[in-house]
Amino acid sequence: MEKIDPSLEEFLIKTRRDLHKHPELGWCEFRTTSIVAEHLQGLGYQIYFINDLIDPKSVIGRSIDLSKEKARALQAGANAKIINDLAYTGLIATLNFAQAGANIGFRFDLDAVAVQESHDPDHLPYTLGFHSLYQGINHACGHDGHVALGLSLATYIATHKDQFKGAVTLIFQPAEEGCRGAYSLKDLTLIKQIDLFYAFHLGICAKSYELVLNPDHFLVSSKFKIEIFGKSVHAGINPKLGINALHCAVCVADQIFRLAEIRSSARTNLGSFISNNAQNVISDYVSFNAECRDLTEKLNYELVTKIKDILSSTCEKFKASYKLTLIGCATDFKNSESQAQIVKRVALSLGHRVLETGAFNACEDCSLIIKSIQEANHQASYYVLGNSIKAPHHSEKFDLDENSLKANLSFLINLAHELLKV
Repeated sequence: MEKIDPSLEEFLIKTRRDLHKHPELGWCEFRTTSIVAEHLQGLGYQIYFINDLIDPKSVIGRSIDLSKEKARALQAGANAKIINDLAYTGLIATLNFAQAGANIGFRFDLDAVAVQESHDPDHLPYTLGFHSLYQGINHACGHDGHVALGLSLATYIATHKDQFKGAVTLIFQPAEEGCRGAYSLKDLTLIKQIDLFYAFHLGICAKSYELVLNPDHFLVSSKFKIEIFGKSVHAGINPKLGINALHCAVCVADQIFRLAEIRSSARTNLGSFISNNAQNVISDYVSFNAECRDLTEKLNYELVTKIKDILSSTCEKFKASYKLTLIGCATDFKNSESQAQIVKRVALSLGHRVLETGAFNACEDCSLIIKSIQEANHQASYYVLGNSIKAPHHSEKFDLDENSLKANLSFLINLAHELLKV
């Protein structure tokens, strides 16, 4: 078993708290990308910015104007030379060792969620002064811990590189929330060249010092922006001359919500419902986001088809027009069995309790990367690293157990040794 230097544990916690204090939403992780890039460059990693790798046409679910987010990142200490020219956040880092061997990949997601963080005195980040500085943005899913683990693992590997062979590829992925970021990364050559790929999430269905080997019930999801176009007129003088986009949208929304009644596994939801018309004007434009989820691609496709049918028939009834844009997606997958046994062996050697399976009950866009690597005849797996979180994911009092975070790092370091050792 490889022991961790106390200074690396201090770096882990310090980094996690700094990231928690400065959360950034998906495709807005400019400061986070800057911090990751600076640290990895200093360790000798080759850096490839996502900005320089992807086709902009493949990007989904990204805001057009990111100037405010970039300005905030600069104000919070981001490296201007790194982020000034970036339209897209995130990076991939590689390090080659002296002896030939397998290319081992790890993925860490960067983004926070749109949740206000608690300022209650029983919330540790608040009492210790590392709570979110930004209104309505919070690392309420643990990705601050993911990035801190990634940077700590990268530090250990670089400072012990004479003990390793082959190569390591570290993916610091933007926009996992909403299942957006992996979509434009999945077919990159740097990713398809990975021989053995590992991804994980903290918490979810595992307590501290537990590991879920083959989590299941990953939900397949499709997420859309829906725009409905009508015709505005005076709402009192002669409303029938208008085309009421808002009335149409409300009818569409009600039917989409009702799709979840088809079966217990179906999920539908709406958000960001916007109509700017005053109450005395027939609405000419409405936009909102919609999602559906289910257990398999087939079942989710059925929901997608029904949403499209609802949108088409309802808009026809109201004589409105519409636009449907994909803004996120995730699929299902199965772990590569040979890898799972390596993960199990390492976890047991550290005294962790290994659970063969556990219900994830959410979406994970890393599923797209996993399937892409497996389709290239390489191995990929996803597991849950136990962490006894203080409140549910995406809630205002969500917080990681930092002592468990140190154990999570010990597991990753020992896994790296198992995979990369000379």
